[in-house]
Amino acid sequence: MHKAILPLIIAFASFSSQSADFEFSTGGGTQYGGFIGIQGGLKFEKSRYFAALGLFGVSAGAQFQMSNDGHHSLGVNGGTMYGIFGGDKDYIAMTYNYHFKGFHNSGWEIGTGVGYFKTEEHSIWFSSDVAEEEEKAHIIFNIGYKF
Repeated sequence: MHKAILPLIIAFASFSSQSADFEFSTGGGTQYGGFIGIQGGLKFEKSRYFAALGLFGVSAGAQFQMSNDGHHSLGVNGGTMYGIFGGDKDYIAMTYNYHFKGFHNSGWEIGTGVGYFKTEEHSIWFSSDVAEEEEKAHIIFNIGYKF
């Protein structure tokens, strides 16, 4: 029985054996959950997938290395920024980041992009009644440090 199962285990194990590193960073902007926050990510050879928890917000997204030198990446991210006085913003954005020491190394990164924001203003603090709704495109900026 074991002799029949072992070749199957070896065959299927090779499909899931891709190397990934965990990366931690902190910064400000939509990629970090809003104003300021922390981000944890899984980094592969040419891509990175992350989730962020910020001061009054959450975010998730992906970045993809675009150049051979590893300094440029394109990505997407989406999330929610919770308003202190009732205005919540949901967003999705396309981003460009520049990594000063490269995509795979620790160091500073800055970025910009275009995001689609949907803002809901609530009538009373902590109310679920929507008083005003606004949808707009905005230019976004991000800055952070990868450890």
